[in-house]
Amino acid sequence: MNNAELNNLLANLGLTEYESKTLSTLFELSEAEAPEISRMAQVPKTRVYDVLEKLIARQLVIEIRGRPKKYRVIDAQQVLDALVLERKTGLSELESQVTEMKSNLANPQKSKIESKTESVIKVKDKHDFERILAQELEKAEDTITGFTEISDKHTVLKDALEKAKEKNVAIKLLNSFSNESLKKSIKELKHAEHGLNAFIIDDKKVILALSDFKKEKPEYHFTIWHENKPMANAFKHYFDKVWAQEKN
Repeated sequence: MNNAELNNLLANLGLTEYESKTLSTLFELSEAEAPEISRMAQVPKTRVYDVLEKLIARQLVIEIRGRPKKYRVIDAQQVLDALVLERKTGLSELESQVTEMKSNLANPQKSKIESKTESVIKVKDKHDFERILAQELEKAEDTITGFTEISDKHTVLKDALEKAKEKNVAIKLLNSFSNESLKKSIKELKHAEHGLNAFIIDDKKVILALSDFKKEKPEYHFTIWHENKPMANAFKHYFDKVWAQEKN
């Protein structure tokens, strides 16, 4: 491994450019005075002492007191193992912080959104509707019933349904497109020309497209009833009626 590769590895392990150059130079010299390290590592004299102090603080370099003062690197394998352990510990702590932050961000957002009994949403891009719908589908806990218009192009919705299925959510769909790939993953699926784009989630939440998403429009509208069991029951009653009339 040449110096450039070693410096790149040390940088990936969390060292700065000057720290990497100083450490890789000490790997060659084992022990040296600061001016020699500065010259070989191409680290400015005004910075090399500060860099060495930081490496000493991380227990990667040892200061040999005397006149002149010298610096010795610890065993190269120990250095790399220590840096890898630092990186793993840092990533583990970061992952814990991210998990906590995700929970903190999700709960207020969820309570704020779901406190509304009804909302009408306007988007310019039809794919934004798919993304929002996919988020709602992934929140399902028990059931998803839908009048759908899912084609092979709607990968975001198919992925959301797959995630719901993995949570053992019961899914039942009437799809206006003949979609063989969807039929393979969703057992309770029938083809039906219903003209709707509506989902009933957990028998209480209703998501209904108000615009025709099959057509190009300057903007699209849909509505979400977060807690509306009467509306959910009405759609479910109509769904069961259409389902009974259609063949597999």
